[in-house]
Amino acid sequence: MTRLILGVALLPTAALTVFAAAESLGSLVANAPSAWSFLAGSGVAAGLWLLGLAAEGRGEASGARVLRALRWIYVFGHEFTHVLAAWSIGAEVHGMEVRSDGGHVDLSRSGAFISLAPYCVPIYTVLGVIGYRMIQWMAPGRVGLGVFLAFMGATLAGHLFMTVECLWQRRQPDLAAAGGMVFSLAVISLCNGLVVMALTKALFPRAVVVVEPLRQVLHLSAGFWAWSYRLLKGVLGPIKKGYPGLWRSS
Repeated sequence: MTRLILGVALLPTAALTVFAAAESLGSLVANAPSAWSFLAGSGVAAGLWLLGLAAEGRGEASGARVLRALRWIYVFGHEFTHVLAAWSIGAEVHGMEVRSDGGHVDLSRSGAFISLAPYCVPIYTVLGVIGYRMIQWMAPGRVGLGVFLAFMGATLAGHLFMTVECLWQRRQPDLAAAGGMVFSLAVISLCNGLVVMALTKALFPRAVVVVEPLRQVLHLSAGFWAWSYRLLKGVLGPIKKGYPGLWRSS
């Protein structure tokens, strides 16, 4: 019940954060000519996903194979993130299975952090940042900035599209294990919005504004709950006066 209440409380903030993240992506189109490779990578990932879905719907084998390959890559990263999250808190990993239509990890214990980590962390984007920094350290200039930005765009878009797909098409036991659908979706939306804003700000600091949108998110969230409180008070006030016995404790 506690996580359900927390999830409901987080929903407005999560929705506003997703909207602010979408605005930060939109600002790249208008204000950052250097972001073309990032946007191109995002477009390629989105295009492959949409073409794969269309081919799968028409029963075309080649397109369906591409989509299955993309799903397998996503599922591997998803389950591997479960593993990393488990290791980070000292849990034991007994096994991992990966298929294009799903997978699972056998752990000694779980929790909300382990269950929701793959939905919130774009693992291939994180690995891309680490790999790029290592290459730049060992062989400066070997990989161009444009290639890196395209990879960032592709992996981030892939994470977002495939996460939405797996949440939409299949029942995910992770959500129940984390505390329920409402709590999990609120946390996933909030975290992904923050990840998009943080990544775009880090890659294009002059084109993306973060502080003011986040301040607006907090301001509007507080305003929403203040308005909800006044509305609820206005509704319950007359009821309380008319039926005082309902409010007495036994």
